[in-house]
Amino acid sequence: MGSYAVITLPFTRAVYVHELRPGDVFTFPDAPTTPLAVTAVSRTDVSSELALLRISLPGIQLHLPANTQVRARHMLRTVTLPCLLCEQPEDIDLDLPQDGEPLSFVCGRHTPDPEAKP
Repeated sequence: MGSYAVITLPFTRAVYVHELRPGDVFTFPDAPTTPLAVTAVSRTDVSSELALLRISLPGIQLHLPANTQVRARHMLRTVTLPCLLCEQPEDIDLDLPQDGEPLSFVCGRHTPDPEAKP
């Protein structure tokens, strides 16, 4: 398959702790230069209004309300996008803080292969 084109918007929003998955890296707003890598996430419902998440980090575990906001630094997600031209869906891996949130997509059948010789 050739290359593809994805149009993205900058990923500038804060994320809630409940959006984190193992492999994600985040910082707290009060400590923006201290990245923390998530190794595991589990949820405990305390009541109908309160859910706590146990976030495992190397050497430590944090218990945080699920609605705690953090800043994502690495958040790899696979998104399924339909091609704007042929509507065929394709899975694309994006690191949201680096690549941005997907807006539109054109598959490799409609984009030139950069390695092809003219």
